[in-house]
Order: sequence, then structure tokens, then C-alpha cells
Amino acid sequence: MKDKPKILIIDDENLYLDVLIAILHPEYRILVAKSGEAGLARLRGDNPADLVLLDVMMPGIDGYETCRRIKADPAIQQIPVIFLTSRDDIEGETFGLSLGAVDYIAKPISPPIVKARIHTHLELRSAQRALQRQNLHLEERVRERTDSLRRLSAELVLAEERERRRIAQELHDGPAQRLVLSKMNLGRLRSGIADTDKQTLDDAWSAIDTTLKELRTLMVQLSPPALYELGLGPAVEWLAESILGKQGIEFRVDTAEAYNRLNEETRVFLFQAIRELMINIVKHARAGRASVAINSNDSELLIEVRDDGVGIGNTELDAERLEDGGFGLFALRDRIDMLGGSLLIDGAAGMHVTLRVPVTARELNA
Repeated sequence: MKDKPKILIIDDENLYLDVLIAILHPEYRILVAKSGEAGLARLRGDNPADLVLLDVMMPGIDGYETCRRIKADPAIQQIPVIFLTSRDDIEGETFGLSLGAVDYIAKPISPPIVKARIHTHLELRSAQRALQRQNLHLEERVRERTDSLRRLSAELVLAEERERRRIAQELHDGPAQRLVLSKMNLGRLRSGIADTDKQTLDDAWSAIDTTLKELRTLMVQLSPPALYELGLGPAVEWLAESILGKQGIEFRVDTAEAYNRLNEETRVFLFQAIRELMINIVKHARAGRASVAINSNDSELLIEVRDDGVGIGNTELDAERLEDGGFGLFALRDRIDMLGGSLLIDGAAGMHVTLRVPVTARELNA
């Protein structure tokens, strides 16, 4: 059986209390308080009322102040308040409604009107609660879907990285090895042919050698061996040389550790994050110098990327400000969020990006 709605009557006049209880008792559970202070105490208890009938003129704090305190308390401010008063003036009604009351009933009361107003506001409150529950459910669904999409994104990134490693390995084991063997065979053939044919052989040798170098460069770009064989620190040094150094940007990489025990997800995401920031420097910063520093403590990895370029403003910015700024960092923020970390960007003088990522002591201690 559904529980009856609870109504708290705050009124110090026994006559009206008796009348209201007689009117409402068959349909509602009635709670009574004879002062504003007592009414507030009952509302802040473990089982608050669903609606308040509040007299304006009472000893101690009056009804207006009681209503103000109800609406100022986040725990009870959603409970509808109906004023009951012998004052029948527009100013009093306007003031009461401005405090957050939902209705204003003049004494002497009309039982049908009181019951109708209470029923209306309880129905509205019920509908409001249902809407709040629906919103909470929808928000939870959105959070679940967002988490699911983030996990899928992480899995896709890792799958892509593994595929790149597989292709690089196949290039190494297949075409690259065959080219090396072809060079060896050409070397053996050179000693047994006439001098007039050696130039043709040397040209073939040179073409194979150039192709082999290009193939090795492609394999490294697909999946840098340093990231897996040496760790994050050495891989970032290689990355800086490949991206910044080739563009004539002076750079410095400071890292005290190799961080070769980071789990695959963290290692890949941080490497890609730093690569994204370096590409950003090349594309947008117009910088002459840049630096990367990687440090750690017992619980987190701290990565700082700086440049002396044009920056993005004169205040400290977070990633929210960059969603439509053309700097390509929105996806980076999302990746760091997936790792439970944070991204902070100071664009006042050049660019200073700070990444903080939680990691375990086991991952940090090589």
C-alpha cells in the first residue's frame, strides 16, 4: 500500500490546527510544529514532510523568515511551502511568493480550497521528482555511454598501435631482409663481372641502399622501437629529434628515468600526447626553442612541454578554452581524462602544457 504524503503544519493557533487536521487527516499523514524553529527542526530530521503549510504570524521567527531558511537549506529547499495567513493584501502575498513559497491562502480557510491547493502542489512535486529521477537516469546513461565510448577509443588507439607495430615488424622481417640479402648478392657479383658492367651494378646497389634506408625510416615512424625496447624517456628524445630537430627548432629533453615499466596503455597514450604537442609547436607556435621535461613521484608522472612561440593569450587556460581554438588539443584532453589525469595549459608567454597522470609505484620503479 502506498504511503500517505506527509504534511507539516507550522502554526501556533490551536483552532486552525484542529481544523486543518480534521480536514486533511483522512488523506495525509499530519505533522505539527507550533513555531518556526520547531518546524525547521522537523524538516531537517530523517523523514521530512512532502509539503509545508506555514502560518505567517508566529512567536519567535515568523513565517516569512521560516520560509527563507527553508529555501536557503539545500537539503529541504525543494519542499513546497504554502502560506496560511490572516493578512489579505497584495504586498504580503507578493513578498511571500518572492521567498519561494508556491501558494498563499488567506484565513479563514475554505476546506475545499485548501485540499485542492495541497493536491495540486503535491502532484506538481511528484511530477518534479519523477522528472529529476528521469534526468538522473539519463545522466547516468550518458555517463555510461561516454565511458563506453572512451574505453572503445582507448581500445582503438591501442589496436591501431599494435597494428602499426605488426606492419613494422613484417616490413623488417620481409622486404627489409630481402633487400639486405640482395645487397649482399650484388656485392658478391661485383667481383666477377667486367668493369664496363660495374657501374650498372653500382647503380642498382645504390638504389637498393636508398630504398632500404627509406624503409627503415618508415618502420621507425610506424612504431618507434625505442618506445618498447628502451622506454618513454628515450622514445621522447628520438621524437624530439624527428619532429622538432628536423624543423630547425632548438630543443631539450630532460628525463631522469626511462619509464620502461609503464603499462602499454599509459606508455602509448603519453607518447602520442607528447607527439601531438610537438606537432602543435611545429604547426602553430612559430617557436625557436622548445623543451620537454618528464619527472615523477610515488603516485604520478609529470610532463611539461614548453616553447617560446606566440602562445594563445595572456591568461592561464584549461583545455575547455581550446575546443574551438584550432590547436588540435581537444582529443589530447580526452586521452588524459581516460588515464585519470589532468591537462593544464598556460598560453600567456609561449606555451606551457602540464600533464599529470597517476601511475603506480611499481610502474615508476624500474
